Amino acid sequence: MKTFVLGDIHGAYRALIQVFKRSGFDAQKDRLIFLGDVVDGWSQVPESIEELMRVKNLIHLLGNHDNWALDWMLEGFRPDIWIEQGGLSTMQAYASREWRAKKKEHRDFLRKARLKFLDEENRLYVHAGIDIMKSLDEQKASYLIWDRMLFDWTEGVPDYREIFIGHTVTLTEDTDKPLHFGEKDNIWRLDTGAGYYGKLTIMDVETKDYWQSDPVTELYPDEPGRKG
Repeated sequence: MKTFVLGDIHGAYRALIQVFKRSGFDAQKDRLIFLGDVVDGWSQVPESIEELMRVKNLIHLLGNHDNWALDWMLEGFRPDIWIEQGGLSTMQAYASREWRAKKKEHRDFLRKARLKFLDEENRLYVHAGIDIMKSLDEQKASYLIWDRMLFDWTEGVPDYREIFIGHTVTLTEDTDKPLHFGEKDNIWRLDTGAGYYGKLTIMDVETKDYWQSDPVTELYPDEPGRKG
């Protein structure tokens, strides 16, 4: 069994299918650690969730957008910032009869997402970041799904073999490739901009080989994505 880690999807189902095919990922045999944010961006959020649900050995982490979508699905909350940051596409996707019938099942899928995952080789996976002053058990959900302070620490980061995160797009560093940083170069950024104009990335955690989709703007030429 191989272990793969996957960056933020943001409803780009066509990109998801591409990276699965290009990496040779086996949904019945391999393990997939998804770093969160399956929703909000492109129009195929329900299809993306359905595809993830087919993965037998899935570790699904909760992203900040997933949390927003859950608030809407559970309580009807729809803050303006969520709508502006891609939430409108998620709501529109579930307006159809087909996906409205699946909404409860998809809501339950999101509710089961983890906040963090530490694997057998002391590799940590979170959506956003961690509070380096606290133990893993003491981490607050807000840090794990929202915080970006991990970028500001050059030393003192807990001694994990590696840390994999999504949330902060590598496009801010003028690249659509995965980036690694930190005192020991052991922190990997896997959100390569699939919610905007970048690509979706999947990586083999052992070899660090990675595969990417086509630019999502080419896969969804008639949609605004999170630019809208």
